[in-house]
Amino acid sequence: MQGVVFTPPDTGQVEISVFGPGVGECIVVHLGDSEWMVVDSCVRPGSRTPIAVEYLQQLGVNVADCVKTVVATHWHDDHVKGISHLLGEAVNARFYAANVFRHDEFLAIARRRHLASRFTSGVDELAKVREIVAQRKNTGGGSMELVSAVNRISSTPNRAVREIWALSPSAEDAERGIEHVASLVETLAGKAARLPSLPPNDVSVVLHLETVVGSILLGGDLEHHPGTRTRGWHAILDHPGRPDTKAAFYKIPHHGSENADCPEIWEHLLARQPVCVLTPFERGKTPLPRQSDIARIRSNVDRVFVTSARRYASVRREKGVEKVIREATRAYAPNTLRMGHIQARLVNGEWELRGNEAAVIL
Repeated sequence: MQGVVFTPPDTGQVEISVFGPGVGECIVVHLGDSEWMVVDSCVRPGSRTPIAVEYLQQLGVNVADCVKTVVATHWHDDHVKGISHLLGEAVNARFYAANVFRHDEFLAIARRRHLASRFTSGVDELAKVREIVAQRKNTGGGSMELVSAVNRISSTPNRAVREIWALSPSAEDAERGIEHVASLVETLAGKAARLPSLPPNDVSVVLHLETVVGSILLGGDLEHHPGTRTRGWHAILDHPGRPDTKAAFYKIPHHGSENADCPEIWEHLLARQPVCVLTPFERGKTPLPRQSDIARIRSNVDRVFVTSARRYASVRREKGVEKVIREATRAYAPNTLRMGHIQARLVNGEWELRGNEAAVIL
């Protein structure tokens, strides 16, 4: 791949930039006419600035004026780190999240921002976002827009990205998410010292973008439930109102994990040989994607673009120092993967892909 370019796309040109280190994911989309959308948020190791803000400033884009849409696909902290900072900078943006976040149970979780779990689940970010939204609403600004399946959230026929659709969560996934959050509230009413993790990916938002030359599918972290047609990817596939165009660009869900892979996606939602991009995940015992995940994906497509497979040199510490760090940190994992960046721009109807030094093609 050639290196990333830092000149802004043309007015009518679609761009998708996918960012991801070992823990984190963010997608930045040029919608056309100098308007931008940011999906999720992550931060470069050692920095406090959201990668979307950093990148757009490198392009010379005024975040306050030009970022019109911010979406949180779900509230796991690898998808929302820095999203409140981003929203604070993007003063003209509408904020979108799954419809479950209007329920009292979720508000009760947000009020407990002083608690944290091993995976913080973005609770602190959620509380800050709600504060920003409330302040803007009081001064005549936008509110939090809540989406469900299948929900068109934007239609601008003359723009490069003509329509933006939220394809999930399904009604059953939303209900299960609320039930899970309610169980956490009950736990907090007892003697819990830390907030348990929020639902796996029950309420992850999948986005479908209609462009001037085709469509784009951004899979969030939505999981596949083979035993039911009313949840996850099956619910999207069976929905009579979903857009029927097949996507030529696919952000693979849940870091390529098998639990997010639905074989019907490749047949019904994707064009032949789509551009496939995924972000790695190195927290926990089993890093993603596994070699078996790559092999499975490669059985459907010739190439897979991975945002990061290049590492910083590991810092060697004495065993005693390492033990103290692990015991004092909620979720200790050395950030050895570099912040990766895959940049895709439509040129004469074809995707032109570039990457930084951390990105690879598999």
